[in-house]
Amino acid sequence: MMMVNQKNVVKSLIHFAKRELREKKPLGVMVLRMRNEKIISEGGPLKILSMSQASPIHYLVEVNYENHFRLYYYSKEGISLGTQNLELDERPIQKLHKLTVIEYRFPNQ
Repeated sequence: MMMVNQKNVVKSLIHFAKRELREKKPLGVMVLRMRNEKIISEGGPLKILSMSQASPIHYLVEVNYENHFRLYYYSKEGISLGTQNLELDERPIQKLHKLTVIEYRFPNQ
């Protein structure tokens, strides 16, 4: 199995986000990284056991248009896993933002 440099993957996703912003003129574009989901955590202030589960989707590119959101899913290696369009309902997007970390945002706010 070949190791992939995560910095290069993020750079390529930022380049993709810039191209989306330039070509399609959305309101904003964000590159997001999924957090690992904690399964078990045992112990007090000093954790004795902590297990987490990684999702097959490691990165997201969120494109915000006036009437919908478009999500591009990527693996840890930077391979595209598909896209999805979401309506402007705030609940799924707010839930998504709780599970992710912002890597980059265009335009920078």
